[in-house]
Amino acid sequence: MTRFIAVVCLAVVAALPCRAELLPEEVAIIAVRGSRESEGLAKYYAQQRKIPSANICTVDMPRGETLDREKWQWAVRPEIAKWITENDPEARLKCLVTTFDVPLKIGPASADDLQPYRSFLEHERLQRYARLNEILSAFSKLAPASSAAGGAAPQGTAEAASPDAKAKLNGLKQDLEKALQAAQAEIAKLGDADERQRQQLEVQQLAGAVGGVNVLVGALGQKMAAEAEAAQSLRSDFDVLRGHLMGLAEAKGMLDQVAAAPERDALILAMIDRANGLTTSIAWLDEQLAALNKNETSASFDSELSLIMWPDGYELLRWQPNYLRAGYRGSALPQIRRTLMVSRIDAPTIVLAKGLIDAAIQAEESGLQGKAYFDARGLAKLDNTPHAPGSYEDFDRALLITARGIEEQTDLEAVLDEQPALFQAGQCPQAALYCGWYSLGKYVDAFDWAPGAVAYHLASSEAVTLHKADSQVWCKRMLEDGVAATIGPVVEPYLFAFPRPEEFFALLLRGELTLVECYYETQPFNSWAMTLIGDPLYRPFKNRPMKGAQPAQKGAAQSQ
Repeated sequence: MTRFIAVVCLAVVAALPCRAELLPEEVAIIAVRGSRESEGLAKYYAQQRKIPSANICTVDMPRGETLDREKWQWAVRPEIAKWITENDPEARLKCLVTTFDVPLKIGPASADDLQPYRSFLEHERLQRYARLNEILSAFSKLAPASSAAGGAAPQGTAEAASPDAKAKLNGLKQDLEKALQAAQAEIAKLGDADERQRQQLEVQQLAGAVGGVNVLVGALGQKMAAEAEAAQSLRSDFDVLRGHLMGLAEAKGMLDQVAAAPERDALILAMIDRANGLTTSIAWLDEQLAALNKNETSASFDSELSLIMWPDGYELLRWQPNYLRAGYRGSALPQIRRTLMVSRIDAPTIVLAKGLIDAAIQAEESGLQGKAYFDARGLAKLDNTPHAPGSYEDFDRALLITARGIEEQTDLEAVLDEQPALFQAGQCPQAALYCGWYSLGKYVDAFDWAPGAVAYHLASSEAVTLHKADSQVWCKRMLEDGVAATIGPVVEPYLFAFPRPEEFFALLLRGELTLVECYYETQPFNSWAMTLIGDPLYRPFKNRPMKGAQPAQKGAAQSQ
């Protein structure tokens, strides 16, 4: 079973039809105007990869690794967008390359920028508290002696964002439950059968508003279990309601992949109201407000640059979907929201940055040679045990799948470590590929990197800097030690923002797509934390395909 899982999971991506290979004329290079290093590196890369010199765009921007959001919005972004519009009227460009001295990340938006979204969330929250007050009042009319009839005062944003917001909401749920039980007890005492049925229906509708369809499904399930004779007649209603719940959950799951915005949230709230009720909607709104208070609007420069051709005004909170990802292939979204691939040729020194280009070109000639190392933590097994998508266990198993698939479908030797401790010094000779975790901001030099190596470490801060001399973050240190391409976040990304290793390395090993195409086929988000460092045209396995495959020829990749 484990062999089957590994082979199939790696082969799923390998079987996907791919867009045509990225060509040099489809690449433009972004350099800092007036920076000798940046402009010189841009010219060097264009020469080495035969990119037209007219495809170099120099931009006036401040030096330093962090660019102010306002400066990006009102100066840098418009200048780059204008250059693309004027120099690429037929929209042939697919990829942008940032170079040495181009900022690494863009700072957060101001509080004023987030206020319209905050106002929307506050309004929706207060409305639901007001509705719950009405429901408590209705219960109190049915059971006047109920001690829970006092009502729940609507809470403001400050309370929603406070640590005890969850406790207050739980207290409200308890009050509603007491009021419901008191009302049911009073109704049971009624002698008039018609009046009793009318009030029972009213209570059922009120309970449905509080807890959604989920409450009704639970109640029907209990009734079916208690009343065997009625079970068959209730089965149809039960199945319909359960199917409705499943449909709502599936629709919400799809909307969760869309960027936060009032339009999206209004739909999600309607689904939560229907499926799980007003109290669950309030809990969801509290989570959104807490996230808003974090102001998670910083992004890598390159990830924001991917959306350079989008209209102004898209939501900055957290992320936008990556419409170049394989899952969106065939939809109209990539055309409606033109998204560009972006890779960075950058390193702690200009000599190392140039070396990324040279190493990529040299490694392509014979195919990347060496071993593949995967450093798991022993959190999962290669079996059918379900793990929440994006969880630690889920990603740990992804490393197991990748290692097994590479071992069985390529001629590379795959080395897998499932111990909690990381690889240590001297344990990883001839390292050509690597993915592992978790040493936060502290590189462990266990590797003798092969020329052209591709590697990334799953941790939260591994690309926060490429130039601070004393930093030990993984991206910077791996570049210093000889890696030719790496991936990392400039701010906290959350684990699910990383490309999944079993997908990314599967595409890379096919040899048909360039490095940047493999990355954009598999990374989930733009306007977010991740950045790709390395020659975007690099194809490390162009001349060293998987077992049973023929070497991919230039331009021979299957088109979309």
